[in-house]
Amino acid sequence: MAIEKIFIVGSGLMGSGIAQVCAQAGISATLCDVSQEQLDKAVKNIAWSAGKLIEKGKVAGTLDQVMGRLFTSVDYAPAAEADLVMEVVFENMAVKQEVYAKLNQVITPNSLVASNTSAIPISELAASVENPERFLGLHFFSPVPMMQAVEVIRGTLTSDQAFAAGREFALSIGKEPIMV
Repeated sequence: MAIEKIFIVGSGLMGSGIAQVCAQAGISATLCDVSQEQLDKAVKNIAWSAGKLIEKGKVAGTLDQVMGRLFTSVDYAPAAEADLVMEVVFENMAVKQEVYAKLNQVITPNSLVASNTSAIPISELAASVENPERFLGLHFFSPVPMMQAVEVIRGTLTSDQAFAAGREFALSIGKEPIMV
């Protein structure tokens, strides 16, 4: 399963970092958050960070090319077109369940669904989505553009196909997958 479009809920440090590395790798990334003001701040930070990496020759292409693959939304509708939907919000089960309830209304049955959590068991989170076999953890480290490892975490119901897709995604954005 090739990931060409990602939808990320949460535009803070981790969410914006994930969006940045995806856009740098040629993947269309949509950041979603509760306000356009938060999204504008994230885009500004991404442009600065990506610009520095391009200046240093660590990222190919131009800033316009990278930023041209980055989109923002205050609603969940664009998630319907994503190959991978990723939740990157506070480590609070109720908040995460609210996000998954909204995502369940728009995502396709074929979309891969992931969480960046480092504290809540993947199997518990998977219970909040339809088709939990497509759910996995993709735990990035901070700062995302600089750290090379991504934990690819299997829940009790995660399918082999979803787990393999998580690994391939990590490799496609230049990260080293650590299979957990």
